Amino acid sequence: MPDLSTPYITTIAACSTVLGAIMCMAVLLSWFKDGRPTQRRWQFAPFGLAVPAGILLTWPEILPGEWGLRLGWFGLTTVYGSAWLAARITAGREPLRLAMLLPCLAVLLFSCTLGADAHNPEWRMLPRVLVFALFDGLAAREFARMRAPHLQSATTLYWMFAAFCAFELARAPFSLWLPAPFGPAQPQVWSIALFNLLLVLEGVLLGVFLTALGREQLVARNYRLASIDPLTGIGNRRALDDRIAVLDRDRRTGLCRAVVLLDIDRFKTINDELGHAFGDLVIVGAASVARETLGAANVFRVGGEEFAAIVEAPDPEAIMTRAEALRMAFAARSHVSGQVSRRCTISIGVAVLAPGDYAAGRFEAADAALYAAKRRGRDQSVMADGTTPQRPSVDLRIVGDRRVARG
Repeated sequence: MPDLSTPYITTIAACSTVLGAIMCMAVLLSWFKDGRPTQRRWQFAPFGLAVPAGILLTWPEILPGEWGLRLGWFGLTTVYGSAWLAARITAGREPLRLAMLLPCLAVLLFSCTLGADAHNPEWRMLPRVLVFALFDGLAAREFARMRAPHLQSATTLYWMFAAFCAFELARAPFSLWLPAPFGPAQPQVWSIALFNLLLVLEGVLLGVFLTALGREQLVARNYRLASIDPLTGIGNRRALDDRIAVLDRDRRTGLCRAVVLLDIDRFKTINDELGHAFGDLVIVGAASVARETLGAANVFRVGGEEFAAIVEAPDPEAIMTRAEALRMAFAARSHVSGQVSRRCTISIGVAVLAPGDYAAGRFEAADAALYAAKRRGRDQSVMADGTTPQRPSVDLRIVGDRRVARG
């Protein structure tokens, strides 16, 4: 068994344990301060487990024989495993407790049998290193799934765990002869200092960026709530503005793009005759059909009964085909409330973006096309031609009856 009783080595290990205890208390206080959320409880687990593991590894003599070190290393493997579970919980996934415990128990069993000092002590560190790498890699994968422009801390945590996973894999072959705690040889001051430094560094980074990630998630959640229309569940005008900004920055020409405006025909009459509750039912129905036809991320409610959409297709004809599919699907839908049933229609205005066009600048053309559809009898899909149309002098193609109108 390695001798961990020298004053320098014990002092270094003890300092690491004290720092772990301080971090544990900080995370615990933050948990209470934020109302003890379940997610934070899982994030506390790696720090809570690190303290008893550090105590056993620093003062293994408190347990008879080799059990102090064995249980200390078992506790350290569970620290890495619980960091993976914390990553899963942060990503909104279920914790896999058994999947975490089985590798840790397997390493403990190995250290008690084949890896015991009396048999093959030079092999005792290799399984631990591989388990550390496994859990670091799994945590990196969880944070990789979360990476997004508004979750910068997830990207940082991904690279952190990926780097530590690569380090563990790189040092695995050397675990057969390096000094403890990197290998089976007698511990040195530098090996204990470096090992504890890496543990503290990973713990501090985990604590800092998990806390930052939680706040980023809260901001993102609040932003989503502020960008969703409460009646229909689709994006509102604020979400549309953001989508347009993205489109105007990313003006690739792989697909044909168009701005589409939709408006429920004679909606005021529906409200006057059947009431506002039924009108809301029709609005929800229009949003549902548009979401199914064009995709939930592409449809936005911009007014009482008016919607906007961003449509991408191989060519303008395909865009008009999708607009017509939406118009006909809505016309075929029955809106039912109690004994009342009504079918309604929508008018659609389409403005295709020419190369170099900005999406924001095409709404006037789409609005002119929608105005023309209303004026010419409603329940039609109309495409505006040209890049800078003005009402009323705009070329319009009426899809429903294939007429061409000018003026």
